[in-house]
Amino acid sequence: MSHQPELLLGRSLRQARELAQLSQTEAAQKLRITPAALSQYESGKRRIEALILDRLAHLYGVPVTYFFDDNNHQNPLPHWETHLRRMAQDLSPEAKAGITQLIQIIHQLEQLYQITHTPLPVNGDRPLHHPFPPLSQSQYSNDQIAQYAQKVRRHFNLGMAPLHYLKTFLETQGYPVFSVPLGGGNNSLTGLFLCHPTLGAILVINEKQSYTRFPFLLSHEIAHCFFHWDRYAVLCPLNSNDPQEQFADRFASYFLIPPEGLQELLDTMGIKTVKYPEEVIHIARYFGVSYGDTLHRLGGDRKLGVSKEHFKGVKPVALATSLGYSYLPNSFEIRPLPPEERLPRIFLELSHKALNQNLLSLRRVAEILGISDLELEDRLNEESLEVPEEIYA
Repeated sequence: MSHQPELLLGRSLRQARELAQLSQTEAAQKLRITPAALSQYESGKRRIEALILDRLAHLYGVPVTYFFDDNNHQNPLPHWETHLRRMAQDLSPEAKAGITQLIQIIHQLEQLYQITHTPLPVNGDRPLHHPFPPLSQSQYSNDQIAQYAQKVRRHFNLGMAPLHYLKTFLETQGYPVFSVPLGGGNNSLTGLFLCHPTLGAILVINEKQSYTRFPFLLSHEIAHCFFHWDRYAVLCPLNSNDPQEQFADRFASYFLIPPEGLQELLDTMGIKTVKYPEEVIHIARYFGVSYGDTLHRLGGDRKLGVSKEHFKGVKPVALATSLGYSYLPNSFEIRPLPPEERLPRIFLELSHKALNQNLLSLRRVAEILGISDLELEDRLNEESLEVPEEIYA
């Protein structure tokens, strides 16, 4: 009987690892321990240190208390979480860890809504509304996809305007945007779309991708959000040949650079086709799209007057600076990204609301925002927020 607590803890450790779709070897590598040591923890044959337990909780995306609550073995996971974890089972360990991190953050957002008594975006009174019927996975022509992109622009009443603050705009429309690390190799994801039962349509991009590609990746997820929402969740592998992914890629290109807007800009520039890297920079900066994505779009629309080889070897940041453009935010891939780039605006707002109402401590809010206590204090001072003494408890 003396080993009963260790056996229960070990069973919880194994269940949490399996939920995260990680093998013992994968989990041990992430923790920098041996698979044999992890096996002994899970079998109850070895006592586990508090630091290792905390690291396991972070890796598996569960609170430390999960390991000591026997009810977890009887309570089923929400359907959306089970579905998402199952879809992630063939991903790289890094991508699996990112999915787990995303699930943890989504649960935190749900809890913030709950403790602040803020109405959820979706419930029985306000169901999730999709403006367009879902599309099949059959092939579509470029003209058809351009028309679908134009439909979404008309839905938002955007006209041909460039979308320089796409994340901010989407969140004002009720679409929360998350950035999490989803791997950096061939078996990684560029992002994903999730139809959540109470938070609504969630858009996620891989924060390990180049920051200048974020608008394109986000527009890719918009395509899934508006036209593939019947899939419940869509994971987007890097360099996928799936027709659904090809549709989303081409949609993103036309959504960010509408054909009429591109032609109008070319007319203003006094050119019919693009022949110089400087012209690509001007077009990219006008529409707020990366140099590479702009070049790809111009090639697809046969707007290049010379071979693509002519545009290789260009350093877009240096060239843009020489043309008088200012640096874009995070042009030099500053990591980690600040909370404003990683988390939806509503997450930050509810965190501050919980802090100001003494519902969460400053330390806890800093933890869920992924920053230090000192950084949060500095942020609060900059925002001139009054922090009650009780929150330091």
